Amino acid sequence: MRQHLGLATISGSRGVRLAWVLGLWACLWTGLLLGGDAVAAGERAFPNVAFYLGGDAPLDLLQAFDEVIVDPAVFALPSLERYPHTRWAARVEITSQDYQGAPEAWVKKTLTPLWAKGFRDFYLTDAAGGFPNETGGISFFSASPSAEDRWLSLALTEVHGAFGAARIFLRNHPPVADAQAGLLAGWVVESIFQPYDPQQGWFLTVDSHRLEEQLGQLHRWQEKHPEVPLIDLELAQKYDREGQQALARKSVQAGLIPYVTSPDEHIVGIGKLTVMPRKILVVQSLDPGVAIEEGTGSKILSLPLDYLGYDVRYVNVNEGLPEDITPDRYAGIAVFLDKDVEDQDKWRLWFLNEVRRHVPVAVFDRFGFDIDLETAQALDLKVLPSGYLPGATVKILHTAPMIGFEHAPQVEIQDAVGLAIGPSGQSLAQIQVGDKVMDMAAILPWGGYALAPFSLEYVGELNRNYWVIDPLKFLRQALSLPAMPVPDTTSENGRRLLFVQVDGDGFPSRAEFPGYDYGAEALYDQIFKKYPIPMTVSVVEGEIGPTGKYPALSPTLESIARKIFALPNIEIGSHTYSHPLDWILADPSYGQQKEQLSMQIPGYTFDLKREIEGSIDYINSRLAPPGKKVRVLQWSGAANPTAAALEEAWKAGVYNINGGDTLPVKPDGSWTDISGAGIAKGKGDQNYQIYAAEMNENIYTNDWTRPFYGMVRVLETYEITEFPLRIKPVDIYFHFYSGTKLASLKALQNVYDVTLKQPVFPVYTSDFIQKVLDARHASVALQEGQWQIRTGRSLREFRLPVGEIPDLDRSVGVIGYLPVPGGTYLHLGDDQAHVSLVSANSPPDRLPYVSAATAYITHFERQGRTIRFDARGYYQPYVLLGHVDPACRFKVDGQAVQPTEGGKGRLKISFPSSGGELGPAHGIEVHCHD
Repeated sequence: MRQHLGLATISGSRGVRLAWVLGLWACLWTGLLLGGDAVAAGERAFPNVAFYLGGDAPLDLLQAFDEVIVDPAVFALPSLERYPHTRWAARVEITSQDYQGAPEAWVKKTLTPLWAKGFRDFYLTDAAGGFPNETGGISFFSASPSAEDRWLSLALTEVHGAFGAARIFLRNHPPVADAQAGLLAGWVVESIFQPYDPQQGWFLTVDSHRLEEQLGQLHRWQEKHPEVPLIDLELAQKYDREGQQALARKSVQAGLIPYVTSPDEHIVGIGKLTVMPRKILVVQSLDPGVAIEEGTGSKILSLPLDYLGYDVRYVNVNEGLPEDITPDRYAGIAVFLDKDVEDQDKWRLWFLNEVRRHVPVAVFDRFGFDIDLETAQALDLKVLPSGYLPGATVKILHTAPMIGFEHAPQVEIQDAVGLAIGPSGQSLAQIQVGDKVMDMAAILPWGGYALAPFSLEYVGELNRNYWVIDPLKFLRQALSLPAMPVPDTTSENGRRLLFVQVDGDGFPSRAEFPGYDYGAEALYDQIFKKYPIPMTVSVVEGEIGPTGKYPALSPTLESIARKIFALPNIEIGSHTYSHPLDWILADPSYGQQKEQLSMQIPGYTFDLKREIEGSIDYINSRLAPPGKKVRVLQWSGAANPTAAALEEAWKAGVYNINGGDTLPVKPDGSWTDISGAGIAKGKGDQNYQIYAAEMNENIYTNDWTRPFYGMVRVLETYEITEFPLRIKPVDIYFHFYSGTKLASLKALQNVYDVTLKQPVFPVYTSDFIQKVLDARHASVALQEGQWQIRTGRSLREFRLPVGEIPDLDRSVGVIGYLPVPGGTYLHLGDDQAHVSLVSANSPPDRLPYVSAATAYITHFERQGRTIRFDARGYYQPYVLLGHVDPACRFKVDGQAVQPTEGGKGRLKISFPSSGGELGPAHGIEVHCHD
């Protein structure tokens, strides 16, 4: 039989998979990666290539690679807009029957349909090895071509002629790869260091002398074709990320470009590039029919996980557990069980299986199953004998610094759980009951746990939970989360985002003070015109439309709405047709209820399409000025849309917002009062609900009872969510009925006045929403000590670990940075970047940079100590520049300007506002002496 590259010392095994051969033209890729700056900054010469043959491709992770080999039978090409930097190559298997026909016929039959589907790259493979020399000494350059080799050479010529823009990859067939390298986008070898026998499921060992011989021949091939990267496709255990990394290092040390994946090629593998998994699974225990957002885990874990940079998926343990939680996709699992688990044995087996898969797990409050001796051994725990002497007391022996974050633990005898950690664990909270010492919170190799009351403490008189354990520190340690750049949706260029959203409730309400007939008119005059910042304003069609509740008032109300929507700073939203109070109960598919579910409109019964698409069409056709359309659907009532409602808004082409419960106030506010950015109620953005960043005046006025000036307390919420860490943007969120009372109107003006004196960056609500969606999809990967970031068109802010700043001289796509108490804001100039980090205490380079800006910055260019960029801001925009001095020359739109002092050694350049969403950008130039 033929010997294969990477053949094991168990010679003659027919099950050893053949070597695969792949490479890519470096000259075609250099410009694609990051333009000319890539070479100047010392970036890699060759692209990163991945192999993924499953049908459930994790696109957000795979987009970190420049080319991904996929199976076109199960893979649908994704949006180029969402993943603009990744190409997808169709895997095409050539059969023995194909070899019998004409190459041109094969191209027409096989590749032309794939081209029509949108594939522009092809990866050619076959079942035959294609490697000559049966005695084992492989010679790439002297072997005689086989019949298959000759057929493939002709086929490559045909493919190149038919699809000149296609990149062609080839598996095996050294003579073809040697002779036709000029037509190939690449060649790859498989299993050089660790062959795999698929029939037995064994990984085999390569003889060292044979390995040396094979590597020598591969190096000679590389010397002959230096422009073609040679990729070593290695196979390893599916869940062994450490083993995969070790195998990749071996390949790199041998001068090859590795990609290590599982035998089924259904994971995101590891090469020179290691992609950071950015999903966390939160497991809850809820009663049947309870919405996922009602779980304690959903309410209190979303914020810390958001801040740490992770996209969260929620499941109810009583409704089934997922089987796709693998360490290449998930950074970990967080468990918060509100009630007993119905099937504890099934839950225990799933839990232990994830531990065996090396997915870290963090447990809050309770495990949810009894820990027997076998389970304890698997978790490196000891089960202590149960039972306590009468009169026994509990004593806290030790707590780690992360215990006592918001509240000190209050331990009673009934709280004690008879567990102690093994030698590999680190205790975080230790108590003593009688002569027994128990570990109530700990970090272990598989993750960690914080049992009640060392996780949360419920304070009855305040009706509020408080964190006992610091959730950020505990999750970082328990889940072994890497210190990586994380997407930040609170800021842009270091400045805190401010957006305004107005729900349509109360539009027909009369003003209760002189000067205005309707509160909506007072808001138009005293808010929307007075403060020329971006605002998103919605109406309820059933309140102001001719088919609604007040048809006689409709002409007057519509005229006011048209006047508001015509303002250049106003973005248009819809607050639905009938303002449903509970979207779950209102949906007939969930069981129509008899109580009042929305405003009573004669002859109307709830219809999801009418609520969303119908109200949008009404506003677009009757109220919106030319050039404007509805951008946002603002959920009404309980703001608890079903997955079907979210999909309806997505199909209507609008973003969605509302929900969440962010309302901490002094002196008793807690992080448990703060929601994350949103919640997934299914797969994809079409099932993702964006939460309001803070709550509205209805909450601060006790359901609009009094005090009607209560909205001023939102300033306390803004402060709590800014210090000591910025964890939320500013959201001025109110209803039209705030314009009906003088107290509420003045309170609202006070909120605007105080907020606009802060260093905020006003944006539209849709701007914020797009950043949240981009953050879900952003990829962060590490290659040879440098971070690679790929994000969407809207998200430009990431946060670095405390004490680290970007090395501007070695980074690409970075326009600046700003150290803050929680880390360092990293400002990107585009949707991808390569970032090298240095200590903030290291002698910094002296390159000019953007320290902070209340403007979007695009087209950033750097040439030594000269920078140029475009800037556009909606309200009093400016740029703060670091590493500049008055001797530098500054221009705005080609005209010399004199900057002002910006504090901390920075200079400030101000420029005109863009006026609205479509306003012009301004060209900024800074020339400093080298």
